[in-house]
Amino acid sequence: MDSVSAQELTGFAVEYGDTFKEWKVIPADLDINLGELNLSWPHKLEWNDWEYQLDGRFGRFRQKWINRPDEWELIDGEYIVSIKNQWRGDLTIWKIKCDDYTLRFESKYGNLTEEWTLATDKHGAFDIFTEYEGDPRDWIIEDNLDEDVPLALKMAMVFLAIHYSVPHR
Repeated sequence: MDSVSAQELTGFAVEYGDTFKEWKVIPADLDINLGELNLSWPHKLEWNDWEYQLDGRFGRFRQKWINRPDEWELIDGEYIVSIKNQWRGDLTIWKIKCDDYTLRFESKYGNLTEEWTLATDKHGAFDIFTEYEGDPRDWIIEDNLDEDVPLALKMAMVFLAIHYSVPHR
């Protein structure tokens, strides 16, 4: 396990003002630089392809099918993560699968997407919520997952909270 696999995350925030295309990811360890989560092609404003980097790890989210925002794939080094909504048409409850992990991540209060939670507690707890109610630019992460949970799974949850909570502009 590399050091980033066990990396605890504490938050994420927009990089510039009120554009939601570029984010900084904040690790708990102050010796690790801020990470980034960005649209792969920001000039095209296509929200179906994202990239991240954090302390030497790189990952890429791709929507599996052009007109279906309910299925994604994340490739991060040795990890391939499958991300699918649990019920067709409901973008608030997700199944995240990778190796021996199957996580259920959901909006805590149905259609209110300012607070997300890991509904399966087999590997610990992971909650994401806006720092200020009604303002999707700054988010807090309460990361109490087991140390062996890969960073790729944490980034999948961060991605879902961002992608399905902010205006696409």
